[in-house]
Amino acid sequence: MKIGALGFQSGDHSEPVDVLSLERIEIVRGPATLLYGSSAIGGVVNAVQGHETAQPGVRGYMTGVLSSNNSQASGNGGVEFGTQNWLFYFGGGGNRVDDYETPLGTVPNSYVNGGGVTVGGGWYGAKGWINGGYVFDRREYGVPYDTTEEDPEIVYLDPRRHSIAVRGGFRDTGAFIDAGRFSFQVNDYRHAERDAATGEIGTLFNNDVVVYRGVLDHARRGIFTGSFGIEGSHRDYESIGAEALAPPTTQNQFAVFGLETLDFEHAVLQLGGRVERNAYDSLTLDDRSFTGFSGAIGVRVPLPRDFSLVANFSSSHRAPALEELYNFGPHPGNLAFEIGNVNLERERSTGFDVGVRHASGRVRFEANAYLYQISNFIYLAPTDEVEDGFVVANFEGADSRFAGFEAKVDIGLHEYVNLGLGLDYTRAEIRDTATPLPRIPPMRGRAALDFLYKGFRVTPELIFSDRQDRVFTFETGTAGYATFQLGAGYTWVGSHVAHVVSVEGFNLTDRLYRNHLSFIKNIAPEIGRGVRIAYTFKFF
Repeated sequence: MKIGALGFQSGDHSEPVDVLSLERIEIVRGPATLLYGSSAIGGVVNAVQGHETAQPGVRGYMTGVLSSNNSQASGNGGVEFGTQNWLFYFGGGGNRVDDYETPLGTVPNSYVNGGGVTVGGGWYGAKGWINGGYVFDRREYGVPYDTTEEDPEIVYLDPRRHSIAVRGGFRDTGAFIDAGRFSFQVNDYRHAERDAATGEIGTLFNNDVVVYRGVLDHARRGIFTGSFGIEGSHRDYESIGAEALAPPTTQNQFAVFGLETLDFEHAVLQLGGRVERNAYDSLTLDDRSFTGFSGAIGVRVPLPRDFSLVANFSSSHRAPALEELYNFGPHPGNLAFEIGNVNLERERSTGFDVGVRHASGRVRFEANAYLYQISNFIYLAPTDEVEDGFVVANFEGADSRFAGFEAKVDIGLHEYVNLGLGLDYTRAEIRDTATPLPRIPPMRGRAALDFLYKGFRVTPELIFSDRQDRVFTFETGTAGYATFQLGAGYTWVGSHVAHVVSVEGFNLTDRLYRNHLSFIKNIAPEIGRGVRIAYTFKFF
């Protein structure tokens, strides 16, 4: 579900998700993405915390992480207590990271501190369940600045979030509606951008979001299985202060969706559809509303010699974001003076992707190619003008084309040795002029060996990137690079306990490189050489 934060709004706004507390991360592609939204044409990343079933007994974990380059010290832990039908859980942790080092020196004001807690519980019956939980997260982190300026603006952010969620469901009814799930979540988020010298608030952001969702699964009928449901949210957004980019605005979103799977003897066909409405009610600017239908069809066909073919076709829409419509003013996090466009129209995407997969013996292979034509693609376009010390950047819409591929292969060279290779590339441009779009990644790849013996694991890995000189007007290109890292770990499992120790050396050649997707790549290169140590203890 949406967590109510503002990470999507700016490069300097974080998403308050504690990765050390997650049970798993799911990647969803094809028509199934329409269960979650109409704008995720490339796929959905779903972070799952667990606590989904009750099991008698006590289980828990503790994790600690130390890193040399930025003096990171992180810790996290959690415990579950369950009976046959009840489950109660508690978790929390903290993180402290100093300014990080690059081959050019320290990136000032790049520190991160934070922590949070999670508590909840629920009842789980044979055919139904309900649980509730509370999450609190608070952080403080700086925004790197240009040290060549005479009087740079130095700020830090202090986001905090309260979240209360109730989830439930039923299953195995024996009726046509065989199962269902529902959720209701209230998120109270705010952060202040403060002066690093005085602590005074320059701008305050409040973002309160209520999200609800319900999904029903129908029983299998011949070759048919499927799900359908509704999803909605209400958002109250307000920014107050010197850099209040957008006026107070409420956003209401509502969607109905469905996914049907047809399982033939030698192929699987999926059909998905979603109708979604987004309405913005602005205090001082024009109100806007957008309604559109998104549909997708996908097929998976087995081929000889353990190969399979996967193909998807989609036609989807995306409503402009609040920031794209209404922003106006300096935005230090993106190093830009942003100008929104209240007259923007919705994006319309038509796309096709095809993939080949293989899994047998010692070889696993996957390759995908895609082509998306996006009408009125909305992007932040830098100009040669300067306002309040920042480059002026306009939110614009243009008919665009995205094409690319990704491929990866894992080969078992020996009983204890695996080779992993990967490569991906995206080419994106405005169709009429062939002008490259801003912040498009260059060709990237990896090559790694994985040595496994009993509980030991050693993984040397080379990560490389081509230069990116296909850039938008007034955008800065980036050089190619290659970095080397070496990981090692040991896992020991005893009676109801497990110990996992890992050591990772990253950017061991201390290579100077920059991430082309970063808004602040010109003033903040990526992290230099360092070593990270982690230890996890689990009991069950």
